Amino acid sequence: MANTSPVLEIAAGRYRADIATFGGGIKALTFDSKPLVETYPDGAYPPLSAGVVLAPWPNRVEDGTYSWQGTNYQLPITEPALNNAIHGFCNEVEWEVSECAPAAVVLRHSIAPQSGWPWQVEVEAVYRLADTGLEVVLSASTPETRPVPFACGLHTYLSACGAPADESRLHLPVTSHHLLNERNLPTGAFDKRSIVDQAIAEVEWDDCFHGPEGLVAEYTCAGQGVRLEMGPGLQWVQLYTPRDYPGRGRALAVEPMSAPPNALHDGVDIATIDSETPVAYRIHLSALETGRTIS
Repeated sequence: MANTSPVLEIAAGRYRADIATFGGGIKALTFDSKPLVETYPDGAYPPLSAGVVLAPWPNRVEDGTYSWQGTNYQLPITEPALNNAIHGFCNEVEWEVSECAPAAVVLRHSIAPQSGWPWQVEVEAVYRLADTGLEVVLSASTPETRPVPFACGLHTYLSACGAPADESRLHLPVTSHHLLNERNLPTGAFDKRSIVDQAIAEVEWDDCFHGPEGLVAEYTCAGQGVRLEMGPGLQWVQLYTPRDYPGRGRALAVEPMSAPPNALHDGVDIATIDSETPVAYRIHLSALETGRTIS
């Protein structure tokens, strides 16, 4: 069945972007017609979660179970092969278009109380293009007066102006690599590590990393590529190098996250929101050439 959810095009200067209402994310982003993210055909669903918003938790929850404010909850198992709940409630639904302008789109999705999740949460994704690139703001609010847990991420697959992943390199100054088990859940162990001009051809990743606030990923080939800046509260990042991205084979996902895998279960870096306390996270993507952002 074809994906008939609307896709909205925005433009500013030398940038163009397609924002998908299905999954609430980035379908395409180009600079001078060169891709800065991996895309997918019109009418297709986002392959391998390409570009979608991950909320109210990113990544996985072990056995779908967690405890909050002294109560235990059971989420639906959405990754049955590994018995996990994965990527939240926003990634496989059509979002509402709240605002649409030539250079900006605002999408909203209301998470209703449901099995394993007894709270109402309003998630908003703002995409705004300028001469300097694409600004993304992910925010969450709730009418609930009781505390509500929240975390989020964005499942971006970067593209170095269309170059194959195995000809591209990643620079990302994280400080630690958090080891995952066979279910892609944290073991609690970590090692000190940074990613400096790493050739993608030399790695196989489905790995979690942590770093200081203000993390910046630079993904390039022959001096051209894309820069992804992670704002305050986005100190976790999942790196994933599948071999089966449709039409591309190898690809690189750089997923900014506000909390690590299994955060709901382990209680690590989970934000608390209520009717008086929303949260917001910012991401910025721009073209990169010989080590400098271009516009």
